[in-house]
Amino acid sequence: MDTLGTTGWIIGTINTLLDSIFLGGGLIVIWGYPLYYFYRKFKKQINEGKINFEVFPQTLLLLGLATGVCIVWISPELIIIPNLPKAIQLWEPTTIIFPTLLRLVELSLMLIAIAYLFGHEYGDGRWLRSSLGHIVVIFLGFAFNRWGGILFITLPTLLAYYYVLYRVAIITLPASNPENIPEKWKRFGVLVSYAWGMQYPLMVVGKHAWDKIETRIPGDFARDILPAPGFIWTRSHQIVSITGGMQFKRVNGPGVVFTSYLERPEQVFDLRLQLRTNEIEVVSKDGISFVVRVFTGFRMDPTYWDKDTYERLRKKNTILRGADKPSHTRGSFPYSSLRVQAALGVTSTKVGTGNPPIYWDQWAINVVEDQARKVISQKKLDELWRPAEDGKFANAMDSIADEIKEGAEFTLHAAGILLVMARVVNFRFPENGKHADEESDEKNKTNEKGEPDEILQQQIATWAAEWDKKRDAILAEADAESEQAQQSARTYAEELKLNSIIESLKKTKEMDPRLPQYVIAMRFLSALQDRISKQPPEAEEGTQQEKKTTESNSHLKEQQNQIHPRPGKER
Repeated sequence: MDTLGTTGWIIGTINTLLDSIFLGGGLIVIWGYPLYYFYRKFKKQINEGKINFEVFPQTLLLLGLATGVCIVWISPELIIIPNLPKAIQLWEPTTIIFPTLLRLVELSLMLIAIAYLFGHEYGDGRWLRSSLGHIVVIFLGFAFNRWGGILFITLPTLLAYYYVLYRVAIITLPASNPENIPEKWKRFGVLVSYAWGMQYPLMVVGKHAWDKIETRIPGDFARDILPAPGFIWTRSHQIVSITGGMQFKRVNGPGVVFTSYLERPEQVFDLRLQLRTNEIEVVSKDGISFVVRVFTGFRMDPTYWDKDTYERLRKKNTILRGADKPSHTRGSFPYSSLRVQAALGVTSTKVGTGNPPIYWDQWAINVVEDQARKVISQKKLDELWRPAEDGKFANAMDSIADEIKEGAEFTLHAAGILLVMARVVNFRFPENGKHADEESDEKNKTNEKGEPDEILQQQIATWAAEWDKKRDAILAEADAESEQAQQSARTYAEELKLNSIIESLKKTKEMDPRLPQYVIAMRFLSALQDRISKQPPEAEEGTQQEKKTTESNSHLKEQQNQIHPRPGKER
């Protein structure tokens, strides 16, 4: 009996003590939250260097609401019980249990109201289930033995519930560093806010940077009730820029990027090498319009800059101050957040009212294409396959590629983008003198008979005349080279013939010193005979000329026989 009495006295003391703490602690929390709100907002403004005096009227409004809540909180002690009949006031449960129970009811109503206010829009009923579940557990403990039941039933049950949420968050939610303790608590906060329906948006970036960011679980960017973040999940080669309201906040990633009040993603950056190709319409120096295919390779610059490069780029873009080396070196894709911010600063100036935003990769492509148009506009059409300074192993496309890269490289580098390659890989003439996407403008290209207009005809005639002139020059040069080759061949043949005669005379002289003169005479007579036989007779001389030729030949044969008689006739 003494033991039960002692236990009852201890429990009664605990109940009385916690009733007082519940009353006083509730007043402190209600009055302290507006002060905590003011301290947190004002400190944040000081850190950002921007003082916003709107925090003062907001704090005054919260103090007014806190005053009303405090009156309701203390009303069982000061208002309700003193106004009850004396008989009811003498009933012990009325003065001991009723005030605490009434405050628990007030607290439950406040919990349901807050959960509905911040969780009904994106909670899908989770706000109601969570609030009612907590209220039921609290009242079950209170019904067991007031504060003793709350301490030994309610608190262990709620701790077990949130421990299960913690373990589930670690298992199910994505992570950048699974063993990092602060990251574990953030993931736990994400799941708790989801359980109450008060979450920030939970988003996932697509496989490609140009894919729209998918919101897996919608939420409210502007709610600031729980210190639980939202998150954006990016792949190992992706980073994302974060804005807060109208201001740029930071660049974060890859992996899980946690967001807070008013923070949302703006652009996704793919850190891999970007290879793009596109057809553009250009006009050559001689006025010929055609289509070229531009091939471009670029990426966010991950390299370390030397001093000269850093100084040149920093002068061009002040955002690059301190961007001489990557700020994030973990993983396979290092990057500099300042270089990413420089790319954002350039593309943000291209956005106008009613126009879609231009992302960093599209801006880089536009710079290269503009430079390609500029380079080709300074060249004639034939210079696309014949370089101006022709030589061994010279390639016109390589020369054009060097000029395009040289013209666009510094502009992109000043925006934190490394240009790897930029070249024209092919070209074609539009069908019927028009671009593929301008078929509807056929009347502007042709006349009523369907023929090209005068300007286009003049361009074609000018181009054809130029090519005719070049063709004639090439043919004349080829004829001259052919004639020179024939003369060289004839001279070489004569030289071989003379060398052969000289060699034969030398050998003849070795046989008999008198033979060379007979050989020379014979060759001379043979040459005269060939000359006479090759001369065509005149028409008017007729038969007389033929007789003279015959007599000349007979005389020459007699002279030849005298010089070199046939065997059997000399003796």
